Amino acid sequence: TMDLLPLLVAFLALQLPLSAASTTGSRVTADQSSIRTFHVLSSEEIYHIITDLADRYPEFATLTDAQTEYGLPSAGTESDCPYDRATGLDAGCRNYILTIQDKTAHPDGSPSSISLPEVFLSGCLHGNERVGPSSVTEAASLLLEVAACVALPTSPDDKTSVKDAISCREDLNARGIDDAQRRWLARLVSTRRIVIMPTANALGYYRNKREEGAIDPNRDFPFDIEPENSDKCMQTIAGRSINEVFREHMFQLSITFHAGMEAVTYEWGAPTYLNYMSPDDEAQAQIAQGYKRYAGKFAGTPDYKVGTMNDVVYYVRGGMEDWAYGGSWDPDRVVQCTPNTFGGYPPEKTTYNESTLRVFNMLVEASNSKTPPKTKTGTTEDLLTTNGAGNGHIARNLRIALMAIELVQPYVAILGAGGVVLEDDIVPGKDRTKRSCRQSKALLIPRGKKDLEVEWTVGGGFTVDETRLLYGRWDDIPTSIDGSTQLTDEDLAKIASKTKSVDAASGGGRTQWHSDGAHPGTGTYPTLGPTFRATIDTSSYSVGDEIAVYAVARLDSSWTHQPDNVKPQGPPQSHAVNARTNPEWRHENAGKVIQGRLFWYSIPLTLVVGDKDGGADATIDLSSRLNPSKIDGPRIGGFHGGSSGETWTGKISGHLIVAAAACTILVFFVCMILVRRRKGKVVYSRALMAQMDEFSDDLTFEEEDAFAGVGSYHDKKGGIEMPEYSDSPQGKREEDEEGGRVYTIE
Repeated sequence: TMDLLPLLVAFLALQLPLSAASTTGSRVTADQSSIRTFHVLSSEEIYHIITDLADRYPEFATLTDAQTEYGLPSAGTESDCPYDRATGLDAGCRNYILTIQDKTAHPDGSPSSISLPEVFLSGCLHGNERVGPSSVTEAASLLLEVAACVALPTSPDDKTSVKDAISCREDLNARGIDDAQRRWLARLVSTRRIVIMPTANALGYYRNKREEGAIDPNRDFPFDIEPENSDKCMQTIAGRSINEVFREHMFQLSITFHAGMEAVTYEWGAPTYLNYMSPDDEAQAQIAQGYKRYAGKFAGTPDYKVGTMNDVVYYVRGGMEDWAYGGSWDPDRVVQCTPNTFGGYPPEKTTYNESTLRVFNMLVEASNSKTPPKTKTGTTEDLLTTNGAGNGHIARNLRIALMAIELVQPYVAILGAGGVVLEDDIVPGKDRTKRSCRQSKALLIPRGKKDLEVEWTVGGGFTVDETRLLYGRWDDIPTSIDGSTQLTDEDLAKIASKTKSVDAASGGGRTQWHSDGAHPGTGTYPTLGPTFRATIDTSSYSVGDEIAVYAVARLDSSWTHQPDNVKPQGPPQSHAVNARTNPEWRHENAGKVIQGRLFWYSIPLTLVVGDKDGGADATIDLSSRLNPSKIDGPRIGGFHGGSSGETWTGKISGHLIVAAAACTILVFFVCMILVRRRKGKVVYSRALMAQMDEFSDDLTFEEEDAFAGVGSYHDKKGGIEMPEYSDSPQGKREEDEEGGRVYTIE
């Protein structure tokens, strides 16, 4: 047993640095056995995937169709889309609509729900252009899987939920998705409303034909059509389905996937505006270039071309792209449709208010081949990395879809403070009202700290014009400010005298989407984007004080710039530009609101001032769900129990958990050794006393006590070497000079 101790100590020494490294969030390499090759999905495969997603993730996904939702007829015959017969449709194909929204964080009708930024993804308007449907379906699968994983554990006390959380994170790591990427994908699901029509032209996709029947859906929208041809728009169910979806939302960004060439293009694409740029050209050009960079290239396939549709593709009348962008503010280009197909369509359905159609609806020509071979579609290896080992047509267009979801709105996220990384960014499936962020994003810090460094990141745009921290005591902040929504000018006026502000050390910077890359570069904490830093002074706060820390940023002021040849003349007209550059911009439609602003605020970090002056355990993540630990000592503010009175839990970092487990093993071995020694001593004592009985008649009480107190022995793997008494000179009793007796033990 004793021989195992050096090995055990060596094992412990190795575990600490290894486990510490596991918390850094560095990029992971995919397990080769977990890599999957993409392929062009059939209509039926897409149907089964999206129905399964809605069934598995009901808290995030809702599946409906244009026939059920809007009462539209279906295109096709009884032999088309036979899988839809089981859904009660007698003939034709359903036009499916998958909506991804965190219903717990943003319940329908709540203030956060009505202001969610919205993105639309169309897999195909032309049924024989087949990269898009697979790309958006795969993107939806990935987003929902990751959101459901990050939502776990539902409670640190639920052992099954904790086990599932660890398991799904390990599985994502095995597939090459690291911690920073996982947090990013979860944020996208939990802070946006994503509406996807994988096969908008459902009949054409099933038949592998460009048109829906005999009509091209991308000539079917009421923009730049001659008034005498009003019966030549909204003829298709694909066009009407998209029209109905747009009437219910206020999308800021949208992508419509096509194929036959390879390009990322934007407005204008109408003949009226040939040789002119749109009023939003600067922003559209930056976004399109960003899509190109993130998509990347691969063997035999170069980067996408970028430019306006008029320049790179060709102009069309009745195109979806220009309709979605200009239909609400360029009324001279819009006609009321009076089609005769499918029993007609009400003209008022193509009369639009000033808010509905102000969308950056970019045309992505995904691949030269309309149905590329499996050898060119890509794999899941390095899926979220530009020019990764598994890049291909589906892989890179999946990334473009994710980037559109990312860019729809700026955001700021605090990464950590005092050298401690927060375990979570945004946790999907959690209520964020009533200042719940005080528990979901909180750190215990030392008292008297004059130079606490806070780090944060910024995303959802390209250029960070300025960024800073704003902080003050929660008790000094009005209860109407609960951390779940963006601060307003009215909010700021209320807290101006109660808060302090400090600028980022770098001033402004760039996000990872910028052509020059992220700046400032990576800091202490794992993140995909830049890492900004500032030092705040918390020395004036008392033990138990809870400090709210907001990170604030302003982005993309350059989006208001315009080239000389703009038509129609005027300022930027899109929701995307005005939402981040124009505080006076406000639009409402179908229960949705877009309010412009200049500054964007993070979910606040709560700093709880502890009673320690410093040390390794003085700064702790109180909000950890995977690695909770009891915080001993007096109650600190609301963090030792809150309303329930239970002790609040905080984080033990990964290396401490491993160390604790190893120490438990060490204690076990030590206990075994001690028990064994105790047992040996008992046997030894009994044997010794048995030998002593031979001399007991002549022993005094003091001498008996001396024998009983002999405690040394030697354990030779179970054998006990006993002392022996004899009449030999070395072992016999002898009297000393004072008449005492001395016993020599051999």
